[in-house]
Amino acid sequence: MPRLDVAPRIELRGDSAVLQWGNEEFEIPKLKHGVLFLMSGYVGSQIHGCEYKLHLDYMRGRIVNDGIIDGLQEHSRQLGVNEEGLGLELGWNPVLVNRGEEGIYFFNSKMNNWIGHADFGKPFIQEASLVIVKRNVPILGLPDLIINLDSRPTYIVELKTTSNPANLRTIRGREALQCESYFHMMNYLGFKPRGAAIIKVVRGSKFRIIDNIDLIIKHLENGEGSVQLMRYVTIHRIRVREFNDFLRDVDYALEYWLGLRNPKASPNRGLCSFCEHRRYCPYSVAR
Repeated sequence: MPRLDVAPRIELRGDSAVLQWGNEEFEIPKLKHGVLFLMSGYVGSQIHGCEYKLHLDYMRGRIVNDGIIDGLQEHSRQLGVNEEGLGLELGWNPVLVNRGEEGIYFFNSKMNNWIGHADFGKPFIQEASLVIVKRNVPILGLPDLIINLDSRPTYIVELKTTSNPANLRTIRGREALQCESYFHMMNYLGFKPRGAAIIKVVRGSKFRIIDNIDLIIKHLENGEGSVQLMRYVTIHRIRVREFNDFLRDVDYALEYWLGLRNPKASPNRGLCSFCEHRRYCPYSVAR
């Protein structure tokens, strides 16, 4: 049983990185691109997106565009949190959030909102930190919202924003797997959430998640699949698979980071046309 009273932390010891978690220590193996931990969303991107894009993000950097900045600002408005800590600027950016000194600072600072220290007597908790360890690799999860009922963490809600109302109707596989990962991470830590959902919102709409918690609970308690909460807002309840099915996806994703296999490309016109690497990626079908 993982320790909940003490938040995990990462520290460097010479050439090695160690995850300290209470009285336990995990020596983190050498991972591709020098990363020290994974974000839970990587698993969904590797399984249901294009893993080669993630590979190129680390090899070449990535483009931060207006949509990414607008999405962070909308998250801030929806959840009442400060999203400025990432320090993103428009243009090409190296991916530093989980490697080197920046990675250690990011991980350890997120432990200030460790789930084991959360007050479940509150109606909800924004961006609590979750950790699961697989093959000695820490995986960090940051669910947007955990809704509490009767002083227990009950529903996990992930926010996805868009500029296109047509996107409200569908959930991508990588989005569903990211949300599902939070459910399983909560179980791994000893909590027993009842369900998980994704709320899709058109940026700039009048709706605000933290002002409509009772409405969200109503639809989650009714067990409905996908429901339009109001104009430009849709909630999608996620079908959660068995824990072992999830772990098989995690193991497959880790094989890349551990250097056991090459990145898998998943070229298709839809993914490639929105990829910033499309002009030089050898697998691109949308140059």
